[in-house]
Amino acid sequence: MDFQVQEQTYFLSLAEDDKQWEVFVATPTGARPVPVYVDAAKFASLVVLQEEKQRMPN
Repeated sequence: MDFQVQEQTYFLSLAEDDKQWEVFVATPTGARPVPVYVDAAKFASLVVLQEEKQRMPN
């Protein structure tokens, strides 16, 4: 995905081998990588809680 911020063009792509996002900025000498900060801790598995529906008494 390409996008512009303050007249600079950035490129966002997914590095499938590393399973992380990569961001580059266009410069006159070519693309320059931009560090991406990840503020989420890694987790072993995702847990989803579902609310049980209330049953109507007979």
